[in-house]
Amino acid sequence: METFKYFEQQDNIYHLKVQKGFFYTMAIIAFVAVIAALIYGTTKGSYFGVAILVFIGVMGVLRSTASMEFNTTEREIQQKSFFFSSPVTYSFDDFDHFLVSKLKSTFITVGVSGVLVMERNGKTKNILLRQCFFTSKPLQRLSDELYVILGLPE
Repeated sequence: METFKYFEQQDNIYHLKVQKGFFYTMAIIAFVAVIAALIYGTTKGSYFGVAILVFIGVMGVLRSTASMEFNTTEREIQQKSFFFSSPVTYSFDDFDHFLVSKLKSTFITVGVSGVLVMERNGKTKNILLRQCFFTSKPLQRLSDELYVILGLPE
C-alpha cells in the first residue's frame, strides 16, 4: 500500500486533502481588512470595498469545505465545490491532462495553480485541485500521485 502526501485513502477511494490553512488564512486576512476598513474608512467607496472583502472571506471559508474523491474501483471522480453543492461525477476516461499554471511578476513566481482538465461531451472542464505560492514542486508531486491513482503512465 502506497502512502500519499496529498490524498487520504479509504479502501479504493482517495480523498484529496483540502488546503484548509490556505483558505482560512485568506478569510482571516479579508476579515481583518474589513475591520480596518470599517474603523478607518470614511467614504462610501470604503463600504463597497468592505462588501467585496466580506465576500472574499466567506468564499474562503466555504471553499475549505470542498471535497474531491477518486474512486478507483468504479473509475469515477466526484467533486463538490462547497458543502451544500451537489456532487459532480466524472469518469476517469474524461481525464484529458493535468495543468500546472504559473503566474509570474518580474521574474518571480507569485502563484501556481494545479488544474485537472476534463473533456466531457465535447466540452472542457477545469477543476482546481491546489494552489501554491512561489514554487511548483508541490504541484508536481501532486500530479505524480494523481497519475498513480488514475493508473496512467508517468
